[in-house]
This record gives sequence, C-alpha cells and structure tokens, in this order.
Amino acid sequence: MTLQGKGFFTSNLSNCEGGEPISIVSAAQAAGLSHVIVKVADGVKSIGLDGSGFDVTTPAIQALRNAGMAVWGWQSIYGNDPSAEAALALARTRALALDGYVIAAGAEFEQPGMSGAARQFMAVLHAGMKVPIALSSYRFPNFHPGFPWSDFLLFCSIHMPQVYWEQAHDAAEQLIESRRQCAALPNARPFIPTGATYRASTWSPTDQDITDFLDTAEALALPALNFFCWDTCHANLAPVWKAIAGFAWPASAPGAAHAPDTLPDPGRPAAEALPAPDTLPAPEAAAATPTKAFLRQFLAALNSRQPAQISTFYDQAATQVWADQIRHGALSIQAGFAAFFATLPAGTGFIITSTKVEDDMYTLAWKAGSLTGETILTLKNGKIILDYTFIA
Repeated sequence: MTLQGKGFFTSNLSNCEGGEPISIVSAAQAAGLSHVIVKVADGVKSIGLDGSGFDVTTPAIQALRNAGMAVWGWQSIYGNDPSAEAALALARTRALALDGYVIAAGAEFEQPGMSGAARQFMAVLHAGMKVPIALSSYRFPNFHPGFPWSDFLLFCSIHMPQVYWEQAHDAAEQLIESRRQCAALPNARPFIPTGATYRASTWSPTDQDITDFLDTAEALALPALNFFCWDTCHANLAPVWKAIAGFAWPASAPGAAHAPDTLPDPGRPAAEALPAPDTLPAPEAAAATPTKAFLRQFLAALNSRQPAQISTFYDQAATQVWADQIRHGALSIQAGFAAFFATLPAGTGFIITSTKVEDDMYTLAWKAGSLTGETILTLKNGKIILDYTFIA
C-alpha cells in the first residue's frame, strides 16, 4: 500500500487517547491522518502483548483500518540476532494484518562488521514480507558513512528518515538537506520524512516549525510525511497537534511545480539589506545591535578573503556542511574557505541579500559574483558550531 498524506508514529498505543479505539479513531480523523505507524516489536520482543498474550493494540488497529486508514508497524532492531528480529517482524506483520512495515535502525549498525547483520536481516525479511518495507534512520546520511545504507535500502520501497530538528527551529532547511542527501544514496528510495513532535529537555517544536515542515514537504511534492510521536504530541503539545490537524493534505498550492533548488521559503521576512563592509557601524553602535554586528562582521571577514580571519568566528569543534562536503573543526573549515576562494575570480565580493534570525539560528542568503547561496549558522556562546551552506 502506497502512503499518501499525513501520518503519526506511536511508541505505545495504550498511551494514545488512553488506548481507547473509538477515541484513537476520532482523534486521527479530526487530524486528517491517512495512516498510523504502530510500534509492534523491539529487537526480539513483541510490543503490545499483555500478560496472557493478547495483543491490546488489535482493537485500535482494526478500528483504524475500518475507518479507512492504513496501519503500518515499526520495530527497533539492533543486529544481535538479525534472523530472529526479522522472523518476529514477519510474525507481527501477519498477525496484525499490517499494511506495511518500518525498520528503525541506528547506532548499533554503525559498528564495524554490522553490514553483514543488516544484509542477513533484510534477506530474511525480503523472503517473507508481503507488504511494503521502509527504513527509518538518520536524517543526514553524510554524517553516518558507516551505516549500511545500501544494504537496508536494497529491499525497501520507502525511505523514512527521522528529520528531527532538535535544539533548533529550522525544520524547512533540515528537510531540504535531508532529502538532498538521501537522494544521493545508493539504492535511494522514495522519500517520506518523519518530523519531530516531542520534547527534549527544555526544547520542543513550535507550531511554526510544524507549518514550515508541512509547507516545505508540499513544495517538494512529497507524497506523504509522518510525525513522531502521537503519545507525547496530542497530550503535551496541543499547538503542534493543532497545526498538523489544520493543514489540509494535499493543499491547493502548486507544490509540485517547485524543484528543491527553487523551493520558496514560506514566511521568510522581506530581505534585510546589509551595508557594504566599508560602512560597518562604529563599535559602540555594534554593541547596541549584536545581531547586525555579528552579520556585518562575518560579511566583512568573508570579503577579506582571509580564511584564518573567518575561522575565528567558528568554535574549534564546529561542523560545516558545504555543498556536498562535510568539515569538522575550525582548521578544516579554514582550509575549505581557502580552497573555495581559490575558485573565485579576483575581486569577487560577497553580498548578503536577506537574513532571518531566530534565537541563535542565522539564515543568510548571499551572492558572490555569479554564485548564489544560503548559509544557516547555529551559534553557541557567540561562536558558530554548525554551518549548513547550499550553493545554487
């Protein structure tokens, strides 16, 4: 069954609307959900069985299906006993008559030699699974080169990356970059992302984050998307749930007409023109407007064409994703700028055409000669700790 529309993962279906099937269906219908992805196993342990062996999720799953919604199952796997994990996946999928199955795999499979476990798991799964299979894992494959992407995706029909913008509020930018990186993988599959609807320490997504995520998914012409997870969202993040429920899928805007590299940025403020480097404010004026001061000083550093000067804006342990390259540490970033400047014609200067600032997140659109780009900077204690740069 092909997914189309909005869906939610559940971690423990009993924690969703008290586990009451009628309430679960009512909430799903009110939110305009087309599908629900229920956790049915963890490693070699079934999830949802009570002490007598009865599956307490069965009534809700049947009610959702009777209401016309697709119900998929998901399982966390660890690779310690891949054949047993796969056998459980097959058993749970058959027992619950699920419409699809999602593999949740992570750090365990980045360890040396785990590609064999991934291949073994997928071989058993592929031989017996009669419904579509999806992979749920890291949002940025470039950060996880040791993960056996191609081994998992070979027998998958969908890729469901976990696009969790935790500790940030740049859902749109992270979704675009996740799609770009996932599309470049061997055995790349149709992209159906999962967004964040949970709390992490003092952070939680905002309703604007969710709107940005949904708008961007529509603009990318994605067939469907998910959120993780229902358990915490409906009970504890009412504005977030409301934002999801209020978004009609598919909306009427011509999202399919926008290619990723021409993606509009809904809600972006009008361009804030910055003065040229030779009109930087005096130190006392800069102190009064730290945001603009930082942007102007960073622009001036770029136009100095001095990589060492630019690197002083970065934390020593900073990470930079520049086009298709990943650099770790200020020295590596400095070397990257030196190489980039060597490709520019003499006299080429940088101009910032628009900015967007949210807390410690700076989004800059810029031009340098015939090049245009967008840079997203995350700051901590006044230093850049993360730099995503896209070049058109």
